[in-house]
Amino acid sequence: MRRALLVAAVPLLMAVACDKVSLGEPPSDINACRPSQQFFGTEINFNVLQKDYGGVHCYDSTCHGPLAPNALDLVLIDPLDPYLNPPAIPLTGPWANNYRTATEQMNCANVAASKLLEYPAGLKVHGGGKLFEPDGPEATLIKMWISQP
Repeated sequence: MRRALLVAAVPLLMAVACDKVSLGEPPSDINACRPSQQFFGTEINFNVLQKDYGGVHCYDSTCHGPLAPNALDLVLIDPLDPYLNPPAIPLTGPWANNYRTATEQMNCANVAASKLLEYPAGLKVHGGGKLFEPDGPEATLIKMWISQP
């Protein structure tokens, strides 16, 4: 009798005690922004990330080069190297590194709130200063990147 009562009570207790189940945080790549690799290779890398901003480049070692202590970690890609330009899709090697690190700074749901736009456009304090206007050609390319297939 006790055993039958216990067997009947366990499911009832479980139903009352477990009305919610927490699955924890989703993996980091679930909601990641993954815009076009092709557009990155033809527009974003050379016309935004590797552009010369009055003698300053994003990939400079003290800014966003491989030794810089920040999240945007860029590798210089020689635009004249026939083995690297144009990039093969899917991106590999230094192209994949620059794509990954740039997309980590993007907010696809609200491109205007992307770090890749806010900091160099002077909307937030940027160690390298203001590099381009929030409505300039570089900002336009960043915004266009999200809508490319």
